[in-house]
Amino acid sequence: MHTPREILIIKTGFSEFLDRGISTTVSLGDVLICTSLLHLYKNDRVTWVTDWQARQLLQGNPYIHELLIFGTAALEGIAGRAFDAVINLEKDIGICTFLNRVAAKKKYGFYFNDKDHRIMTHKRSTEYLLSGQENHRGIDKNALELLYETVDQKWQGQGLVLALKKRERIKYDIGFNHEVGSKWPTKAWPVAHWKKLEQLLEGTYTFSWQQGHKNLSKYIEWINSCRMIVTSDSLGQAIGQALGKKVITLYGPTNYLRMQGVPNVEVVPSRMRCPHMPCYMPVCTHDEFCMSSIDPDLVARMCREHLQ
Repeated sequence: MHTPREILIIKTGFSEFLDRGISTTVSLGDVLICTSLLHLYKNDRVTWVTDWQARQLLQGNPYIHELLIFGTAALEGIAGRAFDAVINLEKDIGICTFLNRVAAKKKYGFYFNDKDHRIMTHKRSTEYLLSGQENHRGIDKNALELLYETVDQKWQGQGLVLALKKRERIKYDIGFNHEVGSKWPTKAWPVAHWKKLEQLLEGTYTFSWQQGHKNLSKYIEWINSCRMIVTSDSLGQAIGQALGKKVITLYGPTNYLRMQGVPNVEVVPSRMRCPHMPCYMPVCTHDEFCMSSIDPDLVARMCREHLQ
């Protein structure tokens, strides 16, 4: 008989799992992607610490037994407890330093090395996660493969876990998830391309332009009302993936290999020959913009193929 283990997961979204930067803008998509790990701990007791902005993505999750909102109270609450495993997916120096005081039989992810005075990974082979995504061009694994490697496991197709209070009926064939976050505005596909895509699909399919992006619950409801989502590399991609939607994702300044082979997701990478790609830059410094080279005719053709 399996005795449930005590598992602590720290994922607030202050840093992206595959990026070195720390930001005041919480990466909601990154938090949701990390829920894939929960499949490994279905029979255990999981405590998850996150930022208040990400709480809606985790509330009601059947594999999370205790959801704590990051802050003094949450940290004090776990300081005196012992865990079978601590998984820290944040690079914040304060979090990493604090977790040195938390007792656990096994620790994964990031920690603060008191001797070298720097953030390091518990697994040496994953230290490239500290170097920044622009330096990961030679790594051909997807994000979930890399995530599972962090906890010494092999990814076997496990998806993301998002609990829904109710299932919306399908209202649209295709959702145009055209907005992007403030961190990487270069992820956006030109508005003229979206309008061309609309013209190409009009009369054959029902579609909807993005709704609820300023209200997370409404946003999730909107995505759930679509059979397919066309999106950039954004939160909408992760939500669509978690809901089992057909997702077509347009890639330019970020690395499309991070979604290769992921269930439900079809990637459309820019074919522009820019020496900086993937640059992960918020502003394009090249003569031509990589996202502009993604042809609406190609995207329309892919929509038709996946909706047959």
